[in-house]
Amino acid sequence: MPEKVVAVNKDPDGNIIAVKTDGGQVYRLEQAIMQIENGNLTGVQIVNRNGRSYLRTYPDGTPENNLDNLPEF
Repeated sequence: MPEKVVAVNKDPDGNIIAVKTDGGQVYRLEQAIMQIENGNLTGVQIVNRNGRSYLRTYPDGTPENNLDNLPEF
């Protein structure tokens, strides 16, 4: 069953570099992208800008579940 991202880890510039799931797994950004592609993470999508991949939640009008608003670990 897919896991949900519940916390993030950011670099000093505020960029997300890792995520933590409701199952306790921690994935670096590259690993999280692979997990999304394999259907193992839910509620997040991969966005490519300027040749770089980012994660973001699906737009749902609820700012509380945006990745930038999740707790940090």
